[in-house]
Amino acid sequence: MNVFGRYSEFYDLVYQDKNYAEECDFLEAMFTRFAAHPVKRILDLGCGTGGHALELVQRGYEVTGVDRSADMLAVAARKAEAKRHGQGMPAVFHCQDIRALDLNETFDAVISMFAVMSYMVENEDLLAALRVARRHLASGGLLIFDAWCGLGVLRDPPTNRFKIMPGPTGERVVRFAQPEVDHVAQRVNVHYKVLSLKDGRIEAEVDEVHPLRFLFPQELRLVLERTGFAAKLLCPFLNPDKALSPGDWNVAVIGQAVA
Repeated sequence: MNVFGRYSEFYDLVYQDKNYAEECDFLEAMFTRFAAHPVKRILDLGCGTGGHALELVQRGYEVTGVDRSADMLAVAARKAEAKRHGQGMPAVFHCQDIRALDLNETFDAVISMFAVMSYMVENEDLLAALRVARRHLASGGLLIFDAWCGLGVLRDPPTNRFKIMPGPTGERVVRFAQPEVDHVAQRVNVHYKVLSLKDGRIEAEVDEVHPLRFLFPQELRLVLERTGFAAKLLCPFLNPDKALSPGDWNVAVIGQAVA
């Protein structure tokens, strides 16, 4: 499965409108509401190009980021170097699979943002990733992640989309997304094509297929229970005071490690 290879070169450009500050505000609100002890050290599973990790470092947290894509981590490292004269300790990054990680240390919170858990398309993948999260938390530690919610996916299925963006050196970048839904497997295979165009020529072309799983509330509660967590809250992403509804495409999950 080729995921986040050359696509990584365009990742921050494609998602330049993603509000990492707002999402970290949400994380901090959940720390305040549910943490059994103050959150200082954070493990970021599937950290990608470091959008959340670097924002949290700037807020004074110690963050360790893990991702299996060396290409994504190369971008994160460049961004960390550019920010290293700012406040906070630098983030630490590891290129490893979050299903098999063992850093032999514990953290106050584990986060896994931007639908990383939806990339765990097989049951054993999802359970393995959650067990890794539990292994890196002391009792009472928090797990926070977001995922594609089956309630919204079934009510409002994904459709073909494209996005056109100006590149940093005058090129035009076009990203096409073509989803194929497998209702029985609870999976959406998203076919991504990225073209970088300049002076009438194709300078770069990327093709990747990203399989993503959509998950349902009771399913999420079950896998949390099976992996050593108590489900503290399932809510629409960034809306902790609202109940989930059939129109919600993204679910935020807050679990607490139990003994």
